[in-house]
Amino acid sequence: MQRNLHSKSAGRPAFFYPEFMLRYRHVWPIIRLLPPEFAHAVGLNLLRLPIRFVPKPPNDPFTWRGITFRNQIGIAAGFDKNAACLGGIERLGAGFAEVGTILIAPWKGNQVRPRMLRLSECRGIWNRLGFTSRGMSAAKARLAAVPRDRRNGMVIAANIGPHPGHLKQAGSRTEALDIVRTELKELVNGLHSEVDFFVINLSSPNTPGLRSLLQDPALAPAVLIPVRERVHQLDRETACAASTPMLVKLPPEDEYREPWTMDSLSAVMNPLLEADVCRGFVAINTSTRLAQKLVPKVSNPELAGGVSGDPLRSEALRIVSMVRKIAGRERLLIGCGGVMAPQHANDFLGAGADLVEVYSGMIYAGPGLIGGCAEAVNARRRTSDA
Repeated sequence: MQRNLHSKSAGRPAFFYPEFMLRYRHVWPIIRLLPPEFAHAVGLNLLRLPIRFVPKPPNDPFTWRGITFRNQIGIAAGFDKNAACLGGIERLGAGFAEVGTILIAPWKGNQVRPRMLRLSECRGIWNRLGFTSRGMSAAKARLAAVPRDRRNGMVIAANIGPHPGHLKQAGSRTEALDIVRTELKELVNGLHSEVDFFVINLSSPNTPGLRSLLQDPALAPAVLIPVRERVHQLDRETACAASTPMLVKLPPEDEYREPWTMDSLSAVMNPLLEADVCRGFVAINTSTRLAQKLVPKVSNPELAGGVSGDPLRSEALRIVSMVRKIAGRERLLIGCGGVMAPQHANDFLGAGADLVEVYSGMIYAGPGLIGGCAEAVNARRRTSDA
């Protein structure tokens, strides 16, 4: 791992972005009047406009296995599921964007309403959207419309997963694993030329049975090894300068909705590490356990949904620390879950993360949060370098 510890924004006072976050407070009373899904759609459409809503944050590159991130702050999966506003995300200053979850075919998601709520009292977000996706073909076309030389250094990851409708048709666990393997390979085939790395999502709480697959001991050898081998084959065929990494996104609790311990988390991660099917992890996804606690009236055992935002942060930091101890220093670790203020980004780096993702925090703090986090990280680097 290589880091450039010197900010290129010399002369700009540290934490320049909070003033833009403060201005957002004047807009928030209007936004909270809109239904959450509609407000999100409005935000995505605004980002498609050729407007820079916040100043350009500094570039402080972070390099890992041949991939250079212009800074360590990114957008989490779920924000831009269909690669609809990559230009706008780049103008927000993100060092990278995790697009998706992308499916091989369109899917409208779960139809049980409501399926998204703001938990304003605790600054959380609850959702059970369930892999809403326009499909791989639509995502690939939009990714291709913003080629690498027009991304201004922003790294793109494709978050990919199996189609919930197809999983429902599986008659056995073996058949379900076969569906996962086949669809992940098709997604890799289709998206390899357009992205810098892949994130395998088997941790969403909004597809029944998905998280239990992640804890199946047959997953790594039977499913992910063939996917990894296909990625390596595509790297060779396209003469990639660096191999395309594959990461796995982890849930915040086990399949029984119990908090992870070192033993239970090791039992899930070690088969993946021993088979060398992934080069890192994203920790963590949304919490079903918190959903049952904070949204009991709309939760149910089959489709409780997941909670993100402020209530998730302490558990996310604890799990990031455990993942780092289990995985070692060579694996890439992306931390997410409850980054609501610039200091929280540094908290995740201190817990062992290499990169940090935001999503729910932007709903409450505004688009300036990305730049604020980037500048907080830069200030931390300058302090440690002094």
